[in-house]
Amino acid sequence: MDWFWAFVFTQVVEIPIYVYGLRVRVYEAFGASALTHPIVWFVIPNLWERIYLAVFAPHPSLWISAVPRYWIMVVIAETFAVTAEAGYFRFIGKKKTLGWAFAANMASVTLGFASRALFDWP
Repeated sequence: MDWFWAFVFTQVVEIPIYVYGLRVRVYEAFGASALTHPIVWFVIPNLWERIYLAVFAPHPSLWISAVPRYWIMVVIAETFAVTAEAGYFRFIGKKKTLGWAFAANMASVTLGFASRALFDWP
């Protein structure tokens, strides 16, 4: 259920930004996060952990504690989301997509972390 509310939160933040900035329809804006959010939520954390355990963990000089390791994963996930969503909008014929994808994703992740810290939601 955590994923569902995080997905709803992401859509509420990102859709208006894309509709305003890229002049897309609501369903087109919805499609961007609908494609990336499950990967950001379910695939990238597990993939990053596997990579860490296989590549970094065997070498004590490369060990990363849990908190920095989490933030590295967040950077990887958000980089994926920004580039994939920019590519999606470019594919449907929009211009200046990277800036708007960056703005939308940074807004949703920043507000999401703030909401989590203040209200323990989503």
